[in-house]
Formats: sequence, C-alpha cells, structure tokens
Amino acid sequence: MGNSTLITDYFGYGVLANRPVAPGLPAGCLGFYYATDVGQVYAWDGAWQAWAPPGQSFAGSLAATGTTQGSALVLAADVNLFTTVAAGSGAVLAAGGVGAWRKVLNRGAAPLLVYPPSGGAIDALAADVPAAIVAGGAAVFWQNNATQWYSE
Repeated sequence: MGNSTLITDYFGYGVLANRPVAPGLPAGCLGFYYATDVGQVYAWDGAWQAWAPPGQSFAGSLAATGTTQGSALVLAADVNLFTTVAAGSGAVLAAGGVGAWRKVLNRGAAPLLVYPPSGGAIDALAADVPAAIVAGGAAVFWQNNATQWYSE
C-alpha cells in the first residue's frame, strides 16, 4: 500500500449551480461540496458524484401535510427534504431507539412544523409541541430517550 501526502484539498458549499465545474485538485485528492439548495453532498475524484454516508436513507420532494401532530407526515427516512410546505403544515418524527436521528431540510415557502412522536418533547418545548424550521432552513433531531428529542 502506498502513502500519499495529498489530503482533501477542497471543501465548498452553496447552491448547486455555484458548484465549480472542476475544483482543480491534483490527481488522487478528494474534494467535497455541499449543495445547500438540494441537501446533497458531492465528492470529487476526477468528476463530481453524489455521495452519502452508507446506511442513510433519503426522501426528497416531500410535501408537508396536516395541521396537527396526528395528521402530519411521518418522517421515515434519515434525511428528509421538503419542497412543498404550506403555512401551518408539518411532519412528525417517527419513534425509534436512543440515538435515532432525522435530518429535515425545508425548501418550501413557509415554516415547517416538526412534531415529536405522541407524548414526546423536542428540546425544552412541552410534550407534543412542534419545533419550527424556517423556509430555507434545516435541523437535525436526535432521540435522547423514549420521550425526549433534541435539535441542532
């Protein structure tokens, strides 16, 4: 096995249309670009390729539903990209085990209401109260125990 002093030379982010055609990296170097408008990471190894860590599920072009915890769209994927969000509509975190997480990106026109599972709480909010993700925003939700989720 050979050794190389070349490490990743390029990290970038922004809208997909602003991703450089070629980052000008030496052969053998990797580059990464996060497209903020589509929530996708791209890796460069002579050409751009969509990349995600193994084992993650993705759901895109989602539409928020309902106006209550009981009628909101259940988030089943690890990464969830909303493109249609009407005022007052939302999504609900699916109960999982300790350490479960969900990334939620809101590319809709209105704030997205994200509810905890029934009886649960997000951060310091009361039980069953939703957190709001502003249009263009994103959050990651982590399950700490059977009823408590935290966001970042």
